[in-house]
Amino acid sequence: MTPKQWLELLGPTDLPVFRQTEQRLALLARRGEGIKTGDIAAVILNDPLMTLRIIHDANNRKSRHFDTEITTVDHALMMLGVSVFFEKYQGLKTVEDALSNQPRALQGAYVQLQRCLHATWQARDFAVLHIDIRAEEVQVAALLGEISELLLWVLTPETALKLRKLRRKQAEAEQEVLGGSIQQLQQTILQAWHVPVMTREMLTATIPAKPRQTMLRTALAISRSAEDGWWSESLPAEYEALGELLSIPAEKVAGIVHNNAVHAARANGWVPALPAARWLPMLPGTWPPEPEEEENHEACPMPDKQVFRESLKAIESHQDGTLTLAQMSAQILRGLHTGLGLSRILFAMITPDGKRVKSRFTLGIAHEDPLRHFEFNLGGKDLFGQLMSRMQGIWINADNRERLWPLVQPNLREMIGVGDFYAMSLYAGDKPLGLIYADRGHGVCGLDALIYTDFKMLCLQAARGLAKVKA
Repeated sequence: MTPKQWLELLGPTDLPVFRQTEQRLALLARRGEGIKTGDIAAVILNDPLMTLRIIHDANNRKSRHFDTEITTVDHALMMLGVSVFFEKYQGLKTVEDALSNQPRALQGAYVQLQRCLHATWQARDFAVLHIDIRAEEVQVAALLGEISELLLWVLTPETALKLRKLRRKQAEAEQEVLGGSIQQLQQTILQAWHVPVMTREMLTATIPAKPRQTMLRTALAISRSAEDGWWSESLPAEYEALGELLSIPAEKVAGIVHNNAVHAARANGWVPALPAARWLPMLPGTWPPEPEEEENHEACPMPDKQVFRESLKAIESHQDGTLTLAQMSAQILRGLHTGLGLSRILFAMITPDGKRVKSRFTLGIAHEDPLRHFEFNLGGKDLFGQLMSRMQGIWINADNRERLWPLVQPNLREMIGVGDFYAMSLYAGDKPLGLIYADRGHGVCGLDALIYTDFKMLCLQAARGLAKVKA
């Protein structure tokens, strides 16, 4: 996928928050008068998703004076006011509900949350020790330091699971699944969510290190490395960097870091994921080797009916020309990918000369996968050409493959590979728009009649939505 397509999936939206946040804010709202912004901030700063939402909303307000960027949750709450805050954030959706049918993804989100909260505790304490009078700015930056990974778990869990499954070098896995590095995606997402420039710069690795950047970089590195134990070869270098910044011995830094890890684990005991502090009693030694890639143990994606319904509703509610083609396509692809559990999806559109149908938007198709170059002649006698004669769908499976597979062009047979697939042509009235193709790869994950029915339903809705996109 392109950066623009990733933004359609991970950019500003009605983001769910963790249930603990929703419940604690609801309790505060019921208290009525006497609530201080600090009470609310204490809840928000335990949830990176809620922090991202309020920082975005505060910096996206038209009434913001003098174009001053809002870099802390406390400042955002003062700008909004307590009563307006509770009016605006009623009935928050929760991550637990969104991922109720995907326990592995939910656990992945909890692990990422635990890491974020650990890094945040370390970073804020370093800022206080450095006598930073605006330590909350560092705290917010640490909370958002790996927000792109958390958004992947929450908004497109299949992508996050695929990244975790590829146990090769991280850079190689990110290139295959994301089309680039997670850090590149992170900066794009932070900008789209209107996260202040100051915060983004603190999290930019290419900018020369300053005290705050050193604190953030080391806090994030410590929280990640400590998940594999406290005898990691990389940790002494982080202690040295902090010791130089704070003018204290590295040995004392190590003690402070360990103490922070314990405090973070106790404070965040509500998160059902093991904290890094669990490894503190561990003796030095060789860490077990990384397991081999799970090439032969494919986990079939499970449909998420809630996401499917949300996608149908989102397409229907935006048939007023308010969405661009890319935005509408993102809604469609999300419904097919997460809602129906389909792995490789492409939306092919009529070329400007009206002679061919060519892949335009894809999801779940690796950069080197030849399927990204899916293309055929409009009006041809092959299977896809005939499919484009009117709005209709097809499901290639074991019962009809012998009869229909020869109708597919040889180059497309090679692109698609052996396996079942769905395809449906899209029309706006009597005008062809394009075609949607979807499958579950070449593994053991098959397709069924129920998913095919939902696939056709979503394609019908997609055709209506695409006919109304913003020019």
